[in-house]
Amino acid sequence: MQKIYFGTQIFTWPCYILPHLSGKKRHLLEKRLFPPKISVPKPVIWIHTLSVGEVQASLPLLKALKKNYPGYFLVFTVATAQGLEQARLKAEEYADLIWPGPIDLYPVITRYVKGFNPRAFILVESDVWPGVLSLLKKKGVPLIFANAAISKKSFEKFKKYSFLRKFFFGNFDVIGTATLGDFERFKKLLPTKKIFFPGNLKFEIELPPTDKIEKIISQLSPFLKRPVIVCGSTHPGEEEILFEAFRLFGQGSLVIAPRKTERAQEVLLLAQKKGFDVALRSKPSHAQVMVVDTLGELLALYALADIAFVGGTLVPVGGHNIFEPVLHSIPVSFGPYVESISDLASLMIEEGVGFCASDAPALVALWQQMLARNDTLSSRVSNFCKKFSGISEKYLEILATFL
Repeated sequence: MQKIYFGTQIFTWPCYILPHLSGKKRHLLEKRLFPPKISVPKPVIWIHTLSVGEVQASLPLLKALKKNYPGYFLVFTVATAQGLEQARLKAEEYADLIWPGPIDLYPVITRYVKGFNPRAFILVESDVWPGVLSLLKKKGVPLIFANAAISKKSFEKFKKYSFLRKFFFGNFDVIGTATLGDFERFKKLLPTKKIFFPGNLKFEIELPPTDKIEKIISQLSPFLKRPVIVCGSTHPGEEEILFEAFRLFGQGSLVIAPRKTERAQEVLLLAQKKGFDVALRSKPSHAQVMVVDTLGELLALYALADIAFVGGTLVPVGGHNIFEPVLHSIPVSFGPYVESISDLASLMIEEGVGFCASDAPALVALWQQMLARNDTLSSRVSNFCKKFSGISEKYLEILATFL
């Protein structure tokens, strides 16, 4: 299968290259094609992931690797431009090298494998590329899939085609899943593979430094009215519903952070069109709606919230990190489209720390209930967070069997 995959690249290579010729990807193209050759006397552990959310999930593992494997050189690669920017902001103290991830073309991944010459490879959460995995496997490099997730929809597809599940996942030596549901689905797809459920690395995300949180609170609180609703990682089509819900809610301030910061101006204009006074986070002023146009601040911004909402859930995206608000002991609301995080959403609903609503009127009713029970919910959320710890250490135990 790998030979066919690489062979077809004679014809399909423009599909890999052309998307990198415009926008933010353009300036990364040369680096993605020509990685550095690492010539240090330390063995290399290569950690790779996809984008901003996955970078955040990787941080606890990177920190644990840095602490427990000081004799190793840690390479951290990230596939997207925004993810790479986030990695440079958050992971520099843990990773020895932060670099754009490879384009999965044979000549390119050959350079990466030779240049990095890793002793082990860890993929965190997504961005499964069969080419690089097959070359690493051929070299005898242990491959660990951390925080692995597979939706019910994808599970049904892979269940029909056994060659595809082997092609995408067969090279991994170990698969650690993000949820119990993911564990059960992977186990059915790959019954002979070593699969375990250590818990979701996103549960181990550390809050930003206290001084950063306090600085944001002191900067923005004077311009906000209570109650404050913080809506994170929103998408087109979702902001309209949230603005309508806020209009019906009729009190407080709305802080809204689009998933892509380049959409901030678009969201600002939409809020103005809906009749709200609007300000940008970078230029705060007294306004009903504040649109976040800065990168890497969302986790800290949830500290402002009396009520939180996580996006990608009112439109069919599949959901983003609904665990982040609860780190501040803030209960979280979300929409019905939670396919990518269905097990976590179900658990949080069951524990009474997460709440689902499908439209603007339902969101208003939910926010009113959450506000009325704020103190009780805050205590419940705090206790919920304490249940999850030691997830990174479980991956280190697995890694130790290979190193």
